Amino acid sequence: MSRHLPLIITAIFCLGFVALHLAITPQLMQAPAGLLGDGMEVTADDKPDFAAIKPVSKRKKAFFAFLDDYIHARNQEILALRERIEKRTLEAEEWQQLAKRYRVRSDDPEEIRTQLLLKVDTLPPSLVKAQAAMESAWGTSRFAVEGNNYFGQWCFREGCGLVPESRGEDKDHEVRLFTSPQASVNSYMHNLNSHRAYRHLRQARAEQRQQAEALKGCYLARGLVSYSEKGQQYVETIKQLIRVNKLEPDPHGYCTPVMVADEKADTAPGDEAATQAHEEANEIAVDDSQSQLIPTPEPNTPPSS
Repeated sequence: MSRHLPLIITAIFCLGFVALHLAITPQLMQAPAGLLGDGMEVTADDKPDFAAIKPVSKRKKAFFAFLDDYIHARNQEILALRERIEKRTLEAEEWQQLAKRYRVRSDDPEEIRTQLLLKVDTLPPSLVKAQAAMESAWGTSRFAVEGNNYFGQWCFREGCGLVPESRGEDKDHEVRLFTSPQASVNSYMHNLNSHRAYRHLRQARAEQRQQAEALKGCYLARGLVSYSEKGQQYVETIKQLIRVNKLEPDPHGYCTPVMVADEKADTAPGDEAATQAHEEANEIAVDDSQSQLIPTPEPNTPPSS
């Protein structure tokens, strides 16, 4: 018996190893694929099934909670970059790269800095959440589920996104695919911070900064007229979402509804100006990557936004 004891111990050890392997392999196979440029890749199976969450009040709460970390993370990165701009700690090459990324057309260093301070700034979570709810149907749209696109952003290169089922034959836009919800939030914020269509939003934000006010989504929403073909009606819908869902305190009455005239009555038949403005506003800048653009000089310096 003692002669066979080593063989028995080895057999028991091997059986234990096989059992452990069978137990943990399925869990390992289900682990996320790995880190990408804008955070962990998220598949449809990893995200909450918002359509299945009932009642609606619970779905809304879950959707807003889902967005919280992504919004906070990007706003923190933007604040860190803004601080570097304020303190003039960027290298010469970084100034030029940021000017290009944020569409600043000037060779004057002071003008570049002034324009960047208008553009490199945070967005109130109330505004981000309201637009995400509106554009993604509370996270239930096909574009949100399959493409991590929560803000209805378009792209114009074949294969860059999902083709809308209702797209006209004369159109070539797609709804952009993102690697993660974080990438979608990052791109949306950069769009509002850089595109000429949202200069009034940025000016309103600068006014609140000058007056030392907390940034308010309802106040900034006035700059979203070009985000949708609905124009001012879209702005009022966003304000309503913020107001009804109590996404921010409103001591100044910025969320108070405003009567909007029927804009269709003022539009001539065949007039495509509004549609063109909407398409231009939703087009993503060609240099808007989903990864860090500007290298940071020190390991502890937050990434550029």
